[in-house]
Amino acid sequence: MVVWSEENVVHLLNRAGFGAKPNDIKGFLRRGVGLSVEILVSQKPTSAKGPSAPTNERSELKKLSTWWAKRMATQNARRLQEKMVLFWHDHFATQFSVAKSVRRMSYQNRTFREHGLGPLRTLVWEVTRDPAMLEMLDGRQNRKNALNENFARELMELFVLGVFSFDETEENYTQTDVTELTRALTGFQYDANDVGFFNLARWDSGSKTLFAGKPFQATGPIGVEDGAGNLLPPAQNAIDILFTHTDSAGNLTMPRFLGKKLWEYFAYPNPDAALIDEITTDFRANGYVVRDLLRSLFTHDEFYSATAKTSSVKNPCEFLFSAMRALDAQSSHVLTPDKLEDMGMELFEPPSVNGWSSGPSWLSSGQLVARFDAAQAVGAGRSATDVKLKPEKLIPKGAVGEDEVVDEILARLGIAAKTPSGTRQALIDYFEGMNDFEDEEVLEKKVRGAVALALQIPEASIH
Repeated sequence: MVVWSEENVVHLLNRAGFGAKPNDIKGFLRRGVGLSVEILVSQKPTSAKGPSAPTNERSELKKLSTWWAKRMATQNARRLQEKMVLFWHDHFATQFSVAKSVRRMSYQNRTFREHGLGPLRTLVWEVTRDPAMLEMLDGRQNRKNALNENFARELMELFVLGVFSFDETEENYTQTDVTELTRALTGFQYDANDVGFFNLARWDSGSKTLFAGKPFQATGPIGVEDGAGNLLPPAQNAIDILFTHTDSAGNLTMPRFLGKKLWEYFAYPNPDAALIDEITTDFRANGYVVRDLLRSLFTHDEFYSATAKTSSVKNPCEFLFSAMRALDAQSSHVLTPDKLEDMGMELFEPPSVNGWSSGPSWLSSGQLVARFDAAQAVGAGRSATDVKLKPEKLIPKGAVGEDEVVDEILARLGIAAKTPSGTRQALIDYFEGMNDFEDEEVLEKKVRGAVALALQIPEASIH
């Protein structure tokens, strides 16, 4: 049974969003774990989208990136929704440099916001007909008698099944399956307004066989849509057929594949099969609705374990936005996309169809220097255009010693219990006995400097 503590509230809000302000913590602490998680997962879909100029100008992409960065940094009720938009952007990785349209990237971003917590079947369908993805993986070139396998291959390899079974003892598909699925996915295009559609005349309507010789083999005129904008029935629908895939022991492949990826995104690497089967029980039972999986994940005792709180490196969005929330810093976020790019996470430009490399790779030498620069910018922030931090807000009421201020900064950042005593003492010593916190010089030099230094210790990048 989860003990609902301030530490666990901070952990939930850091992982299921981008950090927490002090008042957020108090509110969620009163609600308890069940209601807190329900508030996060039950947000209704929204069609909110950023600037969507029909152009490939980088200056217009910057406007879209700024809009989304600000939304991630400031959303409260919809914080998990925005976190999942980032997850799906990484999962269904699509590059602006390939899609070549701000509007297409904006529309895809909206699709993740509309469908990212709902039925996975609908989300995969929307991605299949998404103009940005049709460019990224050549789906619009895939038509009968002129097949292009790129999307079909990645749909199985990266998006739904994975190359191997959970225990990595079996291959999940063959080259023949790639070819047959490619035939099933023919016919998708987009119009002059960047709206995806299915062109029945370009679809290969012949009989196909997926997963020949397997218990879940499917044969027939397999496709996705019926030509009138409706999904085909499950026996003919390629997406539904992928969802029936099992390993040799009869375990469904897709729930384990997605459950593992989400657990690793929100908790820690390399979970065992028993844990993943536990958190995907409702997901499997209720028609593969993503919020059901997330609800089970965030209410599981193991999510609040010490391992789950110390085994993952914050990605650049998590690092910057959680720090700004915790310290109650403000920004227009005009410069935020540049900071994220310097730290290795250029929005709308993941490095490949595999998405961003996670974990320790976020702390490579060049990216670590950029992370330190971002920490300095937060601590020094005096401009609402970039970052505006009011150091006086970080002084506990009645504080008379620098140790109290250091402890407040570490507590705000959620790392007080994780920071080694020697590191804490070094931050206290940094004040050099300057503890008149009504003195402008102390606030502007020492408190701001302590913020920057606290954000540069290893614990500030781990959650």
